[in-house]
Amino acid sequence: MGFAHHTAFFVWFEVGRTEWLRERGLAYRDIEERLGVRLPLVAAQVRYRRPARYDDLIVVETRFRRLSPVRFRFSYVVRQAESGARLAEGETDHAAVDRRGRPRRIPRELEEVLGPW
Repeated sequence: MGFAHHTAFFVWFEVGRTEWLRERGLAYRDIEERLGVRLPLVAAQVRYRRPARYDDLIVVETRFRRLSPVRFRFSYVVRQAESGARLAEGETDHAAVDRRGRPRRIPRELEEVLGPW
């Protein structure tokens, strides 16, 4: 096998943000079921630096930044685990919406997990 498909990076971003939340004691399921808010992706971008090869072990570094009371951004750096080589970096923007899809403020409990602006 050769290189990982370019879309794999977006899957790795999703894993990165899911684990970032889980490490802080909050799963996506809890956010939707308990807090009544959904966090749809509203924008995504990636900048490829080097190819990921099939079967490479990778590390996804994930950071969080608030953009507004209803929007926030996760930033990612994907590295080859053994060498530390930067393979790509990217961002995903998300909005907090209610069950009907209308924008709403990020709930206080989620704000406590996400941290200050």
